[in-house]
Amino acid sequence: PFTTWMYRVALNVAISYVRSTVRRQRHTVPLDEERHDIGEADTQDLELETRIHALHRFIAAQNDLDRALLLLYLEDHSYREIAEIIGISETNVGTKVNRLKQRIRISLQLLPTL
Repeated sequence: PFTTWMYRVALNVAISYVRSTVRRQRHTVPLDEERHDIGEADTQDLELETRIHALHRFIAAQNDLDRALLLLYLEDHSYREIAEIIGISETNVGTKVNRLKQRIRISLQLLPTL
C-alpha cells in the first residue's frame, strides 16, 4: 500500500539524514554529560530522568534497523505494519522486538538506584 511505501521512503530519508549529519558534526555532547537544572527535584524525578537518558542512549546505540524497529514499535504500529515498512517478516519483527525489550530491561536494571 501507499502508506507502507511512504513510511519506507521516510525511513530511508531519515537514515540518510542521520548518517550525513553524523559525518558533518565536529562536536557533540553525550546525553550523560548534558546538564539540566532540575532544582529541588525529588528522588523519583531524578530516577525517571536517569531512566529516560538511559533509554535514549540505548536507542542511539542500536543499528539503523533496530532503531527504526524500536521507534515504529513505540509509535504503536502493528507487527504487520512494521514488517511491511522495514521489509522483514512479521515473525522476525516479533522476535527482534522481544529481544530488544529484554535488552532494555537488563540495561535499566543495571542503573544505580538512588
